[in-house]
Amino acid sequence: MRPGLLVTGLVSAGLVMAGAQAVAASGTAGGSLVSEGISLALGERDYRNYCAACHGVEAKGDGTLGEFLTLAVPDLTMLAKLNTGQFPRERVAAVIDGRADVKVHGMRDMPVWGDWFNAEAISQDTSRETRELIVRDRIESLVFYIASIQQK
Repeated sequence: MRPGLLVTGLVSAGLVMAGAQAVAASGTAGGSLVSEGISLALGERDYRNYCAACHGVEAKGDGTLGEFLTLAVPDLTMLAKLNTGQFPRERVAAVIDGRADVKVHGMRDMPVWGDWFNAEAISQDTSRETRELIVRDRIESLVFYIASIQQK
């Protein structure tokens, strides 16, 4: 089996399990969903559930799955420092939600979390507008959390 396919399979399996755990923990399976709002706690929870496997618990780029990826995983605590002291909020949001590529050539290694969060928010009783609000709040919370862990 090619290493790339193995990594894709491992990452996909991990994401499915994390998503199922998140739905089970929230008690929303089969019911109408609502937004939790934008919060540091939501951002940290989603970071730990979806990002830490690659970026590491401390966001230093040393997650357990990072070694299997084709490119080095960035240290998310250094984004502001590498951007003349300004946290690149719009760029981070665009990478998370899929509007921006993570690299110039080749396949996108990082999942498109906007699509993933949208799939999790699909419910028979949840309107499209509510789903969009849930996704937007989760992405904003994740960006808020990443901004909060920047090295000074």
